[in-house]
Amino acid sequence: MPTRRQLLLTAAATGLAGVGALSGCSRGAPAELEDGDRLRMRVWSEAAGAAYEESLAAFTADSGIEVELEVLSWDDYWTQLPLDVAAGSLPDVLWMNTAHLAETHAAEVLLDVGEIVGGDSSAWEQVATDLHRIDETLWGVPQYYDQSLLIANQGLVAAAGGDASALVFDPGAGSDPLRELATALTADGEGRHPGDEGFDPAARTAHGFSAHPDRSSVLGPFLAGQGGAWQDEEGAVTLATEQGVAAIQYLADLASAHLAPAAAETVEEPGRCRDLFVGGRLGLLQTGTYDLHTLVEEIDGAFEWTLHPVVSGPEGARPLVHSVAAAGVDPDDEDRAAAIGRLLGWLGSVEGQRPLAENRLGIPAHRDLRGAWEESWAGVGVDVSAVEVPQEPALPEHGARSAEATGEALAIIAEVFRGDTTAEEALPRAQEAARTVMS
Repeated sequence: MPTRRQLLLTAAATGLAGVGALSGCSRGAPAELEDGDRLRMRVWSEAAGAAYEESLAAFTADSGIEVELEVLSWDDYWTQLPLDVAAGSLPDVLWMNTAHLAETHAAEVLLDVGEIVGGDSSAWEQVATDLHRIDETLWGVPQYYDQSLLIANQGLVAAAGGDASALVFDPGAGSDPLRELATALTADGEGRHPGDEGFDPAARTAHGFSAHPDRSSVLGPFLAGQGGAWQDEEGAVTLATEQGVAAIQYLADLASAHLAPAAAETVEEPGRCRDLFVGGRLGLLQTGTYDLHTLVEEIDGAFEWTLHPVVSGPEGARPLVHSVAAAGVDPDDEDRAAAIGRLLGWLGSVEGQRPLAENRLGIPAHRDLRGAWEESWAGVGVDVSAVEVPQEPALPEHGARSAEATGEALAIIAEVFRGDTTAEEALPRAQEAARTVMS
């Protein structure tokens, strides 16, 4: 009788041997379930759920394996996950991010995806794939990834005589290209800029740069660009370094110098900077590819906007990358494990992921879908060619309870932006609070 490992590898071969072609999934012995049985897959996005319906229908037609798709809201998803782990009622395949991977892996419920897909993972973007490795073992099939980027109101930037394509920040300098452009972009009702006599920050009609305490779009890239990191190689939160203090204080100082929207507003309203940009009142918005759908819909052609790399620091431009992966749950049943392996193989293929790319859901994890993704965005008037695959990205939080730890740290970092304290005083407290949660 074949071992479960052999069945998994056979399922992977049938699902991946013909990556990019439906016919490739019909090779070898089929993975079967009992009559009336089906696999369950869970995601947290309605838009992705709609795209997967097409992908999973094609999978069923080719494999004979039916898949029931469950869509939960973001909050319900993570509330339900530990309950299902404890009850042994997890779906067969579920979406996973880096912040919750370690805890789910520690429960010993996941399948070793590396064992299933073998060398076929080389077709996926490494920047997305590596985020789902623990101790060099792969625990998820990357579906797509998002990364931070800079978006410019082209009319405002041109009027200010600026160029958003290669902005630089340098906390150690008296000024830098980012501060210079942000100053030129910021204006009150009389057209005066910060530093001009009579400038009234309370009457600003245009703002410069979106300096606010957002972990993914601003804090992560600026920390890494300054040479710091959110966590060290062992996973310990490491904010209170010289580089961390310099980066966070620099951002807070942009707000206090009126080169960014008021921190009192952005701390309380995380979407304030995006709202100002949509309204044509913010020149430079550093956000992520996850916001592109909203910008297309809400700007609706009111003005021209362009995409650029994140603001570069002394260590270069370091966008933060998030990846969503499909993780398989070990059913402790050979036939079902083979069917799950077949589905994971499909989800790693070109045809399995094509509906996600064509619906512009994140950046494709499969390299061969990059062109389809760019064409789809071009169809709605957005040039995403500036969104290059980062070679040295800033990393998202990872490890057990890392999402909670980040929340604790951000609450303290907000004090710096509000001007209640300094980064030098606050970051040791933020670091200790985060480490306490993760310990």
